[in-house]
Amino acid sequence: MDTAQLTDEPATALGEAVVRGRIDGPGGLPLPGATLTITDFGGQQLARAVTGDDGSYRMVLHAGGSFLLICAADRHQPAAAVINVAAGEIRRVLSLAGAGQITGRVTDRAGRGLPGATLTLTDPRGEVVATTTAGPDGRYQLPGLDGPEYLLTATADHARPASRTVSPNEPGPVDLALAVGGTVTGNVRAAGSGHPIPEASVVAVDRTGRVAGAATTDHDGRYELRDLPPGVYTVAASGHAPVATRVELTGDHADHDITLGAPAAAALLR
Repeated sequence: MDTAQLTDEPATALGEAVVRGRIDGPGGLPLPGATLTITDFGGQQLARAVTGDDGSYRMVLHAGGSFLLICAADRHQPAAAVINVAAGEIRRVLSLAGAGQITGRVTDRAGRGLPGATLTLTDPRGEVVATTTAGPDGRYQLPGLDGPEYLLTATADHARPASRTVSPNEPGPVDLALAVGGTVTGNVRAAGSGHPIPEASVVAVDRTGRVAGAATTDHDGRYELRDLPPGVYTVAASGHAPVATRVELTGDHADHDITLGAPAAAALLR
């Protein structure tokens, strides 16, 4: 007795045709419980079956011709094929790709979405399986997955990459929080006139003496030092007599103006 669950008659009469075969899932494994439907090109259902434990199916058609074979299964991508049937028996094997997915949100440490963050999914061999870009609120979706486990990596401008092992079968969203480097901005002005100084050099040095960032002021005397981790920095500017001041970056951004041509002043910014 066939393992397929049939709605057609199990035996064939003269002139009838049998369509039988197997449905495979990812990795070529038999896929039980898949639903198969044969329709004509007008959409009329002619036969239906459900695969058995070994992925096999059997359907009887009362006439030959060209038909559409449609197969669907939970957590798998559906598939369709055109079959040409005559009296007798034909065999068709279809393979369905997995339809697992990973969804979630990419944020900074304060929980704000990072639009444009890049999500990269790699398999255990290190092969890139899928990539996507986070939407305006930082949300992303990676569909069509059939493997049990992947490595998900998120990257964004001015942020440190973050990775975690994920599975399409795990419940709930997969969220990633990235450590975004802070930014120090300000204006460089002349002490006597208060006028902005364009093309002044500004350098940030961390506690170890390492240069953490450098910039040149624009025509309005404004500078921007980006991608700075939290910490205490010495910010030096030169254009007239050099001036060095202290700035502490404890959040994502700090404003710090510098006056050249005057004695150095200490500043603690939060």
